[in-house]
Amino acid sequence: MEGEQIFALNGVNQIVRGGGKVTHILKVEVARHVSAETADRLQTAIYNHIANVAIKIIGNGKPITVTWTPAEAAYPTYYHCYSATFNDGGVLHHTQALLRQLIDRLDPDFNNGFTNGKLGVALLVSKPLAKEVYIDSGGFILLGAKSKREEANT
Repeated sequence: MEGEQIFALNGVNQIVRGGGKVTHILKVEVARHVSAETADRLQTAIYNHIANVAIKIIGNGKPITVTWTPAEAAYPTYYHCYSATFNDGGVLHHTQALLRQLIDRLDPDFNNGFTNGKLGVALLVSKPLAKEVYIDSGGFILLGAKSKREEANT
């Protein structure tokens, strides 16, 4: 994982370490062939549409509401949510519908770049571990306890 990605996920790590609940992590990826300026504009536009907004989408005739919270304000790439009422399938359906909505809403603001194939964006959903897992240099996995090296450094 790149340094910027690790930094961007620090907010999620702090929530989990503090006993907070996170059921899903969302990463917004802009196609690599897009210029940095356009990618930044697109990330910001998506942030403005989804950050801390309760987004309700109808799935299988039932409302599914998910609020994506930015992991770090400086990095509008990662978001997290807590969804006790919806399983992974509900969050997946919500994310698929959300992507279609974002493309429909943002396409005119980006010279129909999605329609003409010049822009691309993906929403990647993953699940965090319930507890932190430490893997030491010998490859040993320690659940719920820091490695001896980390204990010595604290």
